[in-house]
Amino acid sequence: MKKLILKILQEIELDKEYAKLCERYCDFDNNANLNNKEVAPIIKSFDSDFKYVAKDRTFLKETIFEDYTVRFFIGFKSGITGFGYLVWKEGENHNFYKGNLVTLSEQIDPEFKERVKYNSPIATSLEDFKEILSKYFELLESFKQHFQEAVKS
Repeated sequence: MKKLILKILQEIELDKEYAKLCERYCDFDNNANLNNKEVAPIIKSFDSDFKYVAKDRTFLKETIFEDYTVRFFIGFKSGITGFGYLVWKEGENHNFYKGNLVTLSEQIDPEFKERVKYNSPIATSLEDFKEILSKYFELLESFKQHFQEAVKS
């Protein structure tokens, strides 16, 4: 499973696309201190199935592909925007894969962290946050298409 995921992420050039986001949105000194009320409508405009989990201060969504469940997370704090995942096969809850775009980018390109100033994009405004999410969802859709094709064959 892990090899399949990495192969798909290499095909969609996750490491390069994510590095571009990190390079473009790297103004830590002017980060936007966004709150749930500001970001919830933006996230839901991309995908209304994301639910806010107050305890974790994150949004999450579960999707099922064949026998696999994929849980996606969107987190934000001080302008820093993160996108994580957890994957498991039904009946095998002990055997799961988890990470985020940083760890995945490092697996594809071990020098990823040296290539960017900050390893997560930093929004300085709601507009930045929308643009960052737009790229996240573009990558997610591309990943989902490739993943669905791979598990069906």
